[in-house]
Amino acid sequence: MQKIQTSTVDKMAMSRALGAAFLNHQVQQLEDAVSDRATNWRDRKASPKKGALNATVSRRKGGDVERARGEAKGARRSGDYNRERDQKDADIVIVDASVLVNALGQIKKWCREGREEIVIIPLEALNTLDLLKKGNSALSQRARAASRTLEAQVGTNNRIRVQQDDAYVLWDKLSLPDGANASPEWVRRIVCCARYEVEHPTPKAAAAAEGGAALKVILAVAVPPAQAPAPAVVPVSQEASMAPVPLPAPVLSKYEPRTAGTLVAQWAARAGVEVLQVKPTPPGARSSYEDEERSITPNADREGPRFVKRPHSHSNPHRPRRNTPPSASGGLVERPAAVMTMMEMVAQPTRVVRVLARGEKLEPDS
Repeated sequence: MQKIQTSTVDKMAMSRALGAAFLNHQVQQLEDAVSDRATNWRDRKASPKKGALNATVSRRKGGDVERARGEAKGARRSGDYNRERDQKDADIVIVDASVLVNALGQIKKWCREGREEIVIIPLEALNTLDLLKKGNSALSQRARAASRTLEAQVGTNNRIRVQQDDAYVLWDKLSLPDGANASPEWVRRIVCCARYEVEHPTPKAAAAAEGGAALKVILAVAVPPAQAPAPAVVPVSQEASMAPVPLPAPVLSKYEPRTAGTLVAQWAARAGVEVLQVKPTPPGARSSYEDEERSITPNADREGPRFVKRPHSHSNPHRPRRNTPPSASGGLVERPAAVMTMMEMVAQPTRVVRVLARGEKLEPDS
């Protein structure tokens, strides 16, 4: 009996020790993860442990290499696409904020595996993203999307780098024509960063130049089209049926001129920096990079998110749904009855709606 009690005590002590060791291991992993996230992503540096050397290839039981999720069966890269992929736009690319906001697909193209461009993100471009990403406008959403893309790439992709604090030249030392002081301060900082990369290339970037040729450094800007499309004219009757209350005028951000690369392109050309004009992507449209990826994997849309059928769901199409009213038109959002009544009253021009003042009583109809 005493031996059984001793073995039970030993087992309990061993289980407690193992539990404590497991908890210590979990706490250590959480502390490491929090310390990695606590550091600013702009100060990250690429770790030598991360890369293609540690990439593990999953294999099936038969020894065949398992395809990645979303890869189409039989999809092969064409020769034209390989040649276009091998051609690099430049050795060093300095990216303006206009490209980050209006042509994010081009940034993703430079970030993907197989490219050789070294992308430099100026600090002033990051400052512009911080100023633009506050709010709910379409411009703010594009700025937040650009920030998320840079946060995922900086520190992971060793070709995507942020401008160092001392990586700039003085504006007064640039040989510019008269009237150089008329440029805004944010334009000067972008141009000074680009000029520094032209005059002080890194040894790795200089060694990457093919055949000992001169290093090609460009400043990428996204210049919007000269004439924006005119807004669609909505008939008065249709507008009244859609919104009974007049909509407020759109509020433009005072930092929106920074998203047009016209000024940056002009002053960079005066400073002797080669400018690459990137075609901006219209809102809601896919970029040429995304179109290329879809043309390579034509079944990517089919192999997207899959919906799992509920075990107790009924496939009878004639059976009415529980939470759907019988008068529902199938829209995403059903308008309340009070709103529909108000819209009908506004749509009738012969009916008068009287607003009572405070303390006024409604007289009965005679």
